[in-house]
Amino acid sequence: MARSMRSRPLAVFFLLAFVVTWAVWVPRAAGVELGAVGQLWTWVPAAAALIAAVLTGGRAAVAELGSRLVRWRVGWRWYAVVVLGPAAFSFAVAALYALLGGSWAAAAPPALRGGTPLTMLPLFLLVLFVTDGLGEEVAWRGFALPRLLVRHNALVASLILGSLWAAWHLPLVWTEGAPLFGQPVWLLLLDMTAKSVLFTWVFLHTRGSVLLAALFHATTNLFVVSPAVADAGSVVLPLLAAGAQWALVGVVIAVAGPGLAKGPRPEALPKVY
Repeated sequence: MARSMRSRPLAVFFLLAFVVTWAVWVPRAAGVELGAVGQLWTWVPAAAALIAAVLTGGRAAVAELGSRLVRWRVGWRWYAVVVLGPAAFSFAVAALYALLGGSWAAAAPPALRGGTPLTMLPLFLLVLFVTDGLGEEVAWRGFALPRLLVRHNALVASLILGSLWAAWHLPLVWTEGAPLFGQPVWLLLLDMTAKSVLFTWVFLHTRGSVLLAALFHATTNLFVVSPAVADAGSVVLPLLAAGAQWALVGVVIAVAGPGLAKGPRPEALPKVY
């Protein structure tokens, strides 16, 4: 049993992440009142990654996962990319939406609407970094992606991870009040796979840093890179945003190829235990 788990770290991780999360999310989607328990999903992927690391790689795997959390020396340009990039992207999508006849107010990031002081943005970013950022990126980019990169090129690894990342969110599509409520599954898949490729591109250029991945995750959520479906059921804005993400993916592939980065990136791969 132990030997089988050690030879299948990804299977162990994804099984833990899905089963534990869905044990709460599926009943909640069905209308079961779960109170505070229903809000604790944020850190489940990170916990699943830590448990999977212990079960499949022991101390060495846990130490490697921890080392990715403190890889901060990646060059100031990449901090600018992960902090300013999502903001610029969201404003560009909002501007395009307005040019096409939509409402600028409806498309602009919520954090910048309603007179919210700009001085509050760092606090919002910190909260998202500690919750969504670390809670998910320790898992997706910290544990899963390096192991997928051992067997696949960066583009294929990103598409596999993006598909599973989207599938993990599925119960939220049917959970009333959740940001993804009412979003078509095909649109969720389109959005998450594109985002996954862009996250891998950043990951490969930041020495496999989970710290930068978590910061990138926080800023994409703060500036709502993936807008929700409108109350009226319109998918125009989220589809426009997904299309813009795929346009960026196309540029990255055109420049760097399916490896998403030129030259070897050994620090992005897990060590052999």
